[in-house]
Amino acid sequence: MAVSVPIIILLCLFAYRAPSLAGAGITDPDYYWHVGYGEWILAHGKLPESDFWSWTFEGHPYRLTQWLGEVCMALANEAAGHLGTSTLAALLVTLTMAASYRAGRVFLDNRLAAITVALVCNSTLISLACRPHQFTHLGLALLTWIISSYQAGNRHALRWLPLLFAVWVNLHGGYAFGLTYLGMVATFVAIEAYIQRDSAGISTRAMPLFVGTGIALVATLLNPYGWGAWQYAIEIASLKSSAAGVVDEWAATSIKTEAGLSFFLVTSAVVGAMALTAKQLKLSQVLMAIALMALGWSAVRLSVMTSILMVPILAASLRSTSFFDLAFDGEARKYDRTYPAGVAAGAFLIVLLASYGLSRIDKTTERFMATKLPVTETAFIKEHGLAGKIFNPPEAGGYLIHHLGTKVSMDTRYDLYGDRAFFEMLFAQRGDAGWHEYLARLDPDVVLLNNPSPLRHLLAAAGDYRPVFEGPAYTVLVRNGSHPELPTVPLVPANRAIFDQLKS
Repeated sequence: MAVSVPIIILLCLFAYRAPSLAGAGITDPDYYWHVGYGEWILAHGKLPESDFWSWTFEGHPYRLTQWLGEVCMALANEAAGHLGTSTLAALLVTLTMAASYRAGRVFLDNRLAAITVALVCNSTLISLACRPHQFTHLGLALLTWIISSYQAGNRHALRWLPLLFAVWVNLHGGYAFGLTYLGMVATFVAIEAYIQRDSAGISTRAMPLFVGTGIALVATLLNPYGWGAWQYAIEIASLKSSAAGVVDEWAATSIKTEAGLSFFLVTSAVVGAMALTAKQLKLSQVLMAIALMALGWSAVRLSVMTSILMVPILAASLRSTSFFDLAFDGEARKYDRTYPAGVAAGAFLIVLLASYGLSRIDKTTERFMATKLPVTETAFIKEHGLAGKIFNPPEAGGYLIHHLGTKVSMDTRYDLYGDRAFFEMLFAQRGDAGWHEYLARLDPDVVLLNNPSPLRHLLAAAGDYRPVFEGPAYTVLVRNGSHPELPTVPLVPANRAIFDQLKS
């Protein structure tokens, strides 16, 4: 049995990512409630109808539209713990890369060229941790493969759309972006045919895409909430916490970040290929490239998704460039060959063992968690039996739910809490006017605050709460008069570390 180079690369990619602790998702605040929901569904055999993890919104109706993705994460976690979720993440990345490769192969007759395009456009995915949005990345890659095959003459390719969206709608809310992309393709093809006065093109090329979009839309109703899933998607899109870029992954894409730099390289490659191609560009391709670039620069999460959608544009343009002739055509085609299955198995095992060994000695993930999540602080709370209502930053909520089994004031389910609750919490943490009334209304027993938060000093100065523990990332405060066995600790100014570094 012979194996091609792209298959070997995909196998090695899986072997590299599977043992990685960072890929398990444990550094992401969302990971803990995603897995928790999946475990709850498996234990109860039904979907939750209301919130039971916060004391501020307990009993509030809540739609869990990505329930199937969370069940997959829970099953992986039950099977092998962190290794299970990291393996699931590796599998989804590999399948996404494979689907992008197949989309590129529609336009490129050289396998090395197709896998290169897939790697360039999907490079950011390699470092992403396990979360349901990985299912959206796979869905987008499959969608590009389906549409590319259709545009290359496979009229039956669109038959896969209903199945794709019927499954996708239960895995992650990103199906709405996939439908938007599908509608954009149909619209741009129709515009191209209209400008060219090609009425036959509208009926033969654009109309099947419009019909496919409509059928895919109907297929998304195959979920436990029916149209409610769409209502949820609209609510998410209308959150000001997302639109304003307060949440990191919805902030505007910046070239100073890893995702921004990757997107810049992808867009540069697309623009370069379109500029150098000897083939006349289709208007629909140009319009799509412009639209995807605009969307990608508007938000970090969209930059990752639009990069996946760039694969057909880059592949179609690259085929008629002098770079393709130099790197992948002529004499270079001798490298597009197959190898015995033993070579592929050997490469897979070498990468797997190397990655596993590195994951055992690499402490980067543990150090990251200690400075970003309340690892030490949670251990302190548990050790000293600090019970009652806990006030906490959203990014700490999931970890507290998972490791303490306690209800929290807020976590990163911003769709549950809404803009008002989120911004009230944000302004209070900053010590803005009204913070005292806000805390008095909530009346928590324990307060957990980020060390840079001005609110911890304000609470200590007001005399209502006193700090009893200052960890590497958070400070624990309790009511004045409670837990007399715990001494009050002095608060280190949040900027002390910065000044110490400047002095040295």
